[in-house]
Amino acid sequence: MTKIIELAHLLGDEIAKSDEIKNLEAAKAAFQSDEALQNKMNEYEAERMLLGQEFSKSSDGIDERAVADLRARIEELSSEISKNPLYIAFSEAQKAMNALMAEVNAEIKFCITGERPVECTHDCSTCSGCH
Repeated sequence: MTKIIELAHLLGDEIAKSDEIKNLEAAKAAFQSDEALQNKMNEYEAERMLLGQEFSKSSDGIDERAVADLRARIEELSSEISKNPLYIAFSEAQKAMNALMAEVNAEIKFCITGERPVECTHDCSTCSGCH
């Protein structure tokens, strides 16, 4: 292994030990073990597939009542899922993990380029280039 790969491996080991990863793994396990929530997730995906199939029909073959019913059920399931505390915890843990990885990548980029990434202000005059 080259030194860079060895260091990347060490970094990966440290990230794996982080609170963010531990929290993500715990939240994921709880999320996946909730049978009722998983049933809703599966139904949500099935309804989305059915809606997609309905839209793949020619315009005169689309059953507007079926589309309305599918949309209503998808919206209902989405609301129920997104309000579930296990879903919320899993989503927040994923966001924390993504934030950690973004920080790691930003620091690596800084070491390589000497430039600190800045948040986009949507005012191009404050930026050294578009993201």
